[in-house]
Order: sequence, then C-alpha cells, then structure tokens
Amino acid sequence: MGGDFTVGLRPLRQEVHHVAAPAGFHDAGGDGGGPVLADMDLGTYIRPEGREFLLVGGTEPGCDPLEWLDDPDDGSPLPTVSQFRTQVTRAARRLPGLRVPNKPLGVAGVYDVTDDWTPVYDRTDLDGFYVAIGTSGNQFKNAPLVGRLMITLIHGVEGGHDHDRSALTHTCEHTGQTIDLGAFSRRRRPSSSTGTVLG
Repeated sequence: MGGDFTVGLRPLRQEVHHVAAPAGFHDAGGDGGGPVLADMDLGTYIRPEGREFLLVGGTEPGCDPLEWLDDPDDGSPLPTVSQFRTQVTRAARRLPGLRVPNKPLGVAGVYDVTDDWTPVYDRTDLDGFYVAIGTSGNQFKNAPLVGRLMITLIHGVEGGHDHDRSALTHTCEHTGQTIDLGAFSRRRRPSSSTGTVLG
C-alpha cells in the first residue's frame, strides 16, 4: 500500500497551550464566547476554551523550526516550556491583559502532513483499502464532509469507476456545489500552499 503515491506524508509534532483568558475577552465575542484570532504576523492563533480560558497555538511561522518526527509514537504529549513561552508571549502581544504563567499547560499531538498540506482522500493500490490521511491539522472540523466524500469515492470505485483516469466529483447536499475529488488524489502533483496548518 502506498507504492503509487506521488504525495509524501510526514509526522509533525505540534503544541497547543491552555491559559486563563484576560478580563473581558469572552465579552468581545458578543455571545460570551470570545473571538477567534489568527495573527499571521506573530505566527499565533487564539481561540476560546470554555468561558474562562484560551487555547493558543502556532501557525508555523518561518522563524519557528518544525518538529518533524521519524516515528509518530516518539512525539511527547506534554507541552514544552520553550514553545509555551514563545506562543503565549506572542498571544500576549495582541492581548495585553494576558498573563504568561511559569508552568506550561496544554497538549501536544502529531499531525500527518502531506507535501502540500492538502489531505489525501483516495483509494490505494490495495483493492478495497481507502484512506483519509494527511489532514495536516487543518481539517479538524471537516469530518462530516470528509465522510461524505469518502462515501462518494468508495461507492464510485467499488461500482467500477476508474477514479485515477477520470476523477469523481461530489455534489454538496446543502449548497449544490461540486467538489472535484481529484484534488485529493494520492497521485496528484503537489500544489503550492502556505506550508502551514492553514493549507
């Protein structure tokens, strides 16, 4: 399996940090939830976590080394002091009331990242085996749609359609828009992207 992929995949360790929200932050969202902020200049994003906390993560700015792993099981699930201080200090530049605690809190995990940071939703060279991989951390809320894309793909290929020669399309049930499933092919020519979680 995977011998005919033209797109590579690598494991990338990432951290997301947990801090107390500054006073008034959650009121800024209008519904008490607080805004979601992405600051590409500082290389950070901030989003509410409940009514009292924030999650702070990075957007892979060029000045930060990426932590590529040879084995995804080698990725520690604990946040590091250095990344915690870096990311939370960046967030505090945009939210002056944000405090940077001495002890890091948060989680770390591993993304499966493709060469172009676009997922692979496709069949493989092993008949009957399909993959939804390489989501690169930017597909975390797309699971329901990905399931529908995979249904279209699996039904089409198992029904005799040669997806490699003529890519299938999926019609979205609510909008009527079509999605070319060839964009997620394991055999695609990697496209240009931001080289970050933003795709």
